[in-house]
Amino acid sequence: MYLLFRALGLIVLAVGVVFAVGDIARSLADETSQLLTIDQALSAMGLMVSEAVPGSMTAAVIGSWSMSITCGAVGLLFLLLGHRGHRAGPNRRRDI
Repeated sequence: MYLLFRALGLIVLAVGVVFAVGDIARSLADETSQLLTIDQALSAMGLMVSEAVPGSMTAAVIGSWSMSITCGAVGLLFLLLGHRGHRAGPNRRRDI
């Protein structure tokens, strides 16, 4: 399960980095700060979430979030969920 969360976290984080690089390039080219929203990113991929759930306030709010920042936050969350922490194993030396 930990491996699944780590893999999913890395993939989502990589998608966030790709969109962040695109946002930076677009901002430098236009000389203004522009962030691609989730609705714009999904429509560029051929997915229409706002049309799939008409009248949904949640889809409208989430659709206005930045794709790079959202993917980065979700990716880091999955990486944290995939972290096992420090456990004392049977071969670990314990000082008393």
